[in-house]
Amino acid sequence: MSAKKQSNVPPDFINELLFANFISMQKLGDPVLRPFLQDVIQFGPLVKTLGLITLTRPQIIPSIFKQVGIPVLLEWFGHFIMLGYYTFLSTFLDPTIRPLIESFPAKMRYEWKRGLEAWQYGAGLDYKLSPSEVHETAKRSDPSKETFSTNSLK
Repeated sequence: MSAKKQSNVPPDFINELLFANFISMQKLGDPVLRPFLQDVIQFGPLVKTLGLITLTRPQIIPSIFKQVGIPVLLEWFGHFIMLGYYTFLSTFLDPTIRPLIESFPAKMRYEWKRGLEAWQYGAGLDYKLSPSEVHETAKRSDPSKETFSTNSLK
């Protein structure tokens, strides 16, 4: 996604948007934040982050439309839908199909297994939060009780 050259948005818009994203992800915890920080985009955490930003910072939405434009957002939405589709396929269809694959001929079994891996990888579901990371998250304080200000970034 890229920005228009002449979008007439405030000069600190990108900083404000990043701030809102990271605060939202921090409030949602490590299962949302850690995959993102490791460049793994997953449908569930993305939906949660977008939902929280929409609820907590609705005034930022028009600036996003203004900054990137409707055509770019529509193109991005297609990718968003496909991420959800791959997540659905990997989560619900894969467990149903996987046991049947073992009875397929070798070549067909190989092709189907690669297809199932593509669904999993395409959905970002190959990333697993390790038990030690889950344990670390449980020990920390609740980030939703912390206060932040964009003024502290200046």
